Amino acid sequence: ERKGLHIHFIGYLDGQRHKNSYQISRQLGDIWRRITEGEGYFHLCRAKDKYPVRIDHVIHYSDKSAVDDLRYALSYLAKQDQKEHGIILGRSRLPEKSNRGRPRHN
Repeated sequence: ERKGLHIHFIGYLDGQRHKNSYQISRQLGDIWRRITEGEGYFHLCRAKDKYPVRIDHVIHYSDKSAVDDLRYALSYLAKQDQKEHGIILGRSRLPEKSNRGRPRHN
């Protein structure tokens, strides 16, 4: 079943501060739903037996097997042959908050 235009996201967390990615992943999903006004779909890939590698845990830089698994997952998400319109990649910076003008009330 095709889902249409979609994105994949892999994030890095500081293992010293975050031992479990689940809570942050859920918060990101909630933010995504809010941004898309309830139209965005969020799926947390937790069914480990469905995927060839696991990257949902702390990966130590010296753990070659885990680093290789991460590389595999990244290469899967970056594969060119499934991108009809080419790779869509972007990054933006939000401007600094300005105190100019009349205060707005949302």
